[in-house]
Amino acid sequence: MRKKNLLVILGCIVLAMVWCTASFAAEKVGYINLQRLVNESKMGKDAKADILKMRETKQAVLDKKLADINKMRDFINKKGDKLAADDRRNKVELLQKMYKEYQRLVADAKEDITREDRQLVAIILEKANDILKDVAKKKKYGIILKDPNTIGYLDPDVDITDLVLKELNKKK
Repeated sequence: MRKKNLLVILGCIVLAMVWCTASFAAEKVGYINLQRLVNESKMGKDAKADILKMRETKQAVLDKKLADINKMRDFINKKGDKLAADDRRNKVELLQKMYKEYQRLVADAKEDITREDRQLVAIILEKANDILKDVAKKKKYGIILKDPNTIGYLDPDVDITDLVLKELNKKK
């Protein structure tokens, strides 16, 4: 009786393995490198250029504020001894306020740039996702992987990044 049950269970396992293997054999597996899409696509390059312009604009404002802080600090260091105590205290307080404002501007600039970068990447990936679905249907891919960290090894033949890049660059 035990042997019969064991044979039935083993038979079911073998059938399940054959069925699963047959069902996955018809499915193609692909992989896409999202970082390459962002870095190498026309949209990605345009987005990076926009972010660079934004960074340069914000850096110019920060440089001006820092120059003002340095002027005030130099003034206090050179002529602070000749100022009345109240004037000196007011100048030092003004310098501290200027420095706090500068720190706030630096933090805001970093946050703005990071937010803009994320938004632009999200737009690119959203458009790429639509293309990815089309490619998967046309080329009959059953699975397309996006996260390289979860994969131990990938055959270069399953990388469809170039195909998606080409389609993404056609799209505006």
